Amino acid sequence: MIKYFKDIITGAWSLIRGLLVTLRNLFSKAVTIQYPTQKLRMVDRYRGLVDLRTEKCIKCYMCVKICPTGCLSLAHKENAEKKKEFEHFKYNMELCCFCGMCDQVCPTQAIYMNKMYEIAVYGRDKITHIDLLNTGKYDEWAHPTVK
Repeated sequence: MIKYFKDIITGAWSLIRGLLVTLRNLFSKAVTIQYPTQKLRMVDRYRGLVDLRTEKCIKCYMCVKICPTGCLSLAHKENAEKKKEFEHFKYNMELCCFCGMCDQVCPTQAIYMNKMYEIAVYGRDKITHIDLLNTGKYDEWAHPTVK
């Protein structure tokens, strides 16, 4: 008989505690956002996709050498004035581990990790052959459309 009343009191106490938690959260500020109409601003330490400021790049290959997964591919040629010109600068996002070592080792801050976090494409080739020399390389990803 004592156990029966003890179970009722314990159950009622548990119910009151649950209602207090609900009541406390009912009037608190929402912790979720209405995605995709509302978007969060990425923190400063967030590492998005690799991006390039072509005018700053001195073609030193430091980023290519330090990349642990080999996701960067760079080639250049020298013109008649002995100036280096890009042949290609490719990025394979499929291999990238987003470690940011290419960003850290670049002596001119030409290569950096942008803040893009909506990374979804329909074709695999779009993430394996990203041309870093193309200024509009991430335009489709920044404004996605549903097919």
